[in-house]
Amino acid sequence: MHKGPIWAIIVSIIAIVSIYFLTDIKENQDIQTINKVIDSDDNETISLFLDSIDEEERNTALSLFQEARDSQDSAAVEALIAFYEEKQQYNFAAYYHSLKAEITPLASNWEVAGDRQISVSSNAAYDVAFNEMLYEEALISYQKAIDLDSSNLELQVKLGSAIVDRSPQPMQGITLLLGVIEQDSMHINGNLALGKFGIISGQYDKAVIRLEKVLSLQPENAEALFLSGEAYSNLGMNEKAISCFSKCKEIVENEDLKKEIDAYLQQLL
Repeated sequence: MHKGPIWAIIVSIIAIVSIYFLTDIKENQDIQTINKVIDSDDNETISLFLDSIDEEERNTALSLFQEARDSQDSAAVEALIAFYEEKQQYNFAAYYHSLKAEITPLASNWEVAGDRQISVSSNAAYDVAFNEMLYEEALISYQKAIDLDSSNLELQVKLGSAIVDRSPQPMQGITLLLGVIEQDSMHINGNLALGKFGIISGQYDKAVIRLEKVLSLQPENAEALFLSGEAYSNLGMNEKAISCFSKCKEIVENEDLKKEIDAYLQQLL
C-alpha cells in the first residue's frame, strides 16, 4: 500500500481536530528549566519583525514587554500577547505565554503556554528556527504544569505526545503515556496517542486495541475513526476500514478533507 496519500490525510485530520481546541491558532533532548523569555528582550526573529512595522507600534510592543518583565505585570503581558495576535503573529504570541506563566505560575497557565507553543511550532508559515525553539518551550511548559499538578494525567499525555511526535528520543514519551494507561486504562487521549504511535511504528494490531477503547467511549471521535481506518486497512480488514473512514467522513466538516477520504475509500472498494 502506498503511504504518501494516507500520511497527508492523517496530517490534515490531526490539524483539523486540533483547531477545534486551539481556535486562536490560525494557519498562515531532555527537558530542562530555562528562562530565556524573561531574561532576553532581543530575540532576533521578533526584533526583525518589530523593525518591519511603524515606530509607534514597535515602541508599544517594546514598552509592554519591558513593563511585563521588569514589573511582573500580568496586564502588560496579556496586552503584549494580544498585540501579536492582532498582527497575526501567533508564534510570537505563543512565545510570550511563557512569560505570562512565569508571572502567574499556575498549572493552567503553563498548560495553555504549552498548547499554544506546540500548535504553532508545526506551522510551516513561520520561521523554522523559531518554531524549533517554540517546540522546546512547549516541552518545558508542560513539564512545569506537571510539576504544579502532578496528578493531572491529561498534562502527562500532552507532554508524552509532544515527545513522541517530534523528539529524537520518542521512548521517553512512550514511557509517560504508558504510565498514564497504568493509572487509567481507559484514558481517552492516552489511548489515542498510543494508537497513533502504533500506526507510526507499524504496530497496527496494537493500534487497533488502543483505538477501540477510545471509540467505545467516544464513537464519533473523528481522529480515532480515521486512525482506526488506517490500522484496519494495513491489517487487510478492508470492510472495517471502509466503515471507519465512512463514519469519519460523516463527522468532519472540511470539504477538502472529505474529498481526500473519498479518494482513499476508492482504493479500498
